Amino acid sequence: MAARPTLLCAAFSARQIAESAGRAGYDALAVDFFADDDLKRAAKRSALVTGHYPDGFSADQLITTLEELAQGETPVGFVYGAGIEDRPELLDRIGQAWPVLGTGAAALASLKIPERFAALCAAAGIAHPDITREAPADPKGWLSKQAGGAGGSHVRHADAGPPEPNRYCQRFVEGERWSVLIVAARGSAEVIGYSRQWCDPSRDEPFRYGGAVGPLTPPNETAFQAAIERLVAVIEADGIDLKGIASLDFIWAPDGLYCLEINPRFGATVDVFDRPDAPLLTLHLNACEGRLPAARPRFAGVRASGLAWADRGLRTPERFSWPDWTADRTAPPASFEAGTPIATILAEAESESAAVALFHERSLQLKQSLEGEPPSLDANSSGASAAKTAALAGLL
Repeated sequence: MAARPTLLCAAFSARQIAESAGRAGYDALAVDFFADDDLKRAAKRSALVTGHYPDGFSADQLITTLEELAQGETPVGFVYGAGIEDRPELLDRIGQAWPVLGTGAAALASLKIPERFAALCAAAGIAHPDITREAPADPKGWLSKQAGGAGGSHVRHADAGPPEPNRYCQRFVEGERWSVLIVAARGSAEVIGYSRQWCDPSRDEPFRYGGAVGPLTPPNETAFQAAIERLVAVIEADGIDLKGIASLDFIWAPDGLYCLEINPRFGATVDVFDRPDAPLLTLHLNACEGRLPAARPRFAGVRASGLAWADRGLRTPERFSWPDWTADRTAPPASFEAGTPIATILAEAESESAAVALFHERSLQLKQSLEGEPPSLDANSSGASAAKTAALAGLL
């Protein structure tokens, strides 16, 4: 039997990319911030690197680790998820060693500049919340975000005062939060599916990511579709080569549709939309060659996927079997500090409400199966807990 082709991948949490690669017929050589049991099973080879969310990868360490994984292999290229979008210079370095399969460094840099993305939305006739680099005189109704940040943990309510390096303020828009997963090539895009997201706020992270549910039909789907088509065409016309899997975040507000940002890489909703008969990695690689699917993939049922967060210190018993509806599993015995994610919860049902209800039921069930207040954590276990927070909270 011929050996399967290999590809390199890296993300805060690379498990989803590695699993999709396996379904698509590729062996993953994967790097992330938390080499959990799932990744070790899904990837041909995997490696742990240290880092701090939401600061992203250390360039030299990531390059060295990728080189080590690639020894004796001939990877077809490199696929990335969250953790690189704020450092296109790192993606450019990777591209000098292996083909970047997806949106390249120059295009990534353009799309993650807040002012330029707002201008692209304006050119496409799509509303975008007001932004400013200066702290607003009256911060009420404004958010502070890290430019190129991933996940909701970097978002907070804006404060008055001097501007902060690499952060900008965006006016808060009240409404329903929608995410659209697309696959793009040559100025066109096919919608894979729509999902609705929710936050699981903590005291210090009011917009902490909770989960997503889909596929769903958004209000006025025609407006969403038209906005996506116009924006992707404008991006291409501006010389930005968007290709492969990407997601766009929208707010459906009382006065219409607002586009918040585009993430031109694999993200949190892979667990919602990836299927054995239509792996997202296959759609992604086809788009890199200029080929889009003839029609939107069909899905049976509705999936909810998100994080179970520890409300207090928890630990697994010495002998603990993770439920089969969990992912991103830490090998027991494992300890979780308050405010860190325990695992990803997966739930599928016939409707949005049933899937979300099952998700929360399973999240509570998992917490109740763990033991309370672990003993003092040593330096190694504290580091692992911090790594898991980075790996899972930075998926979006």
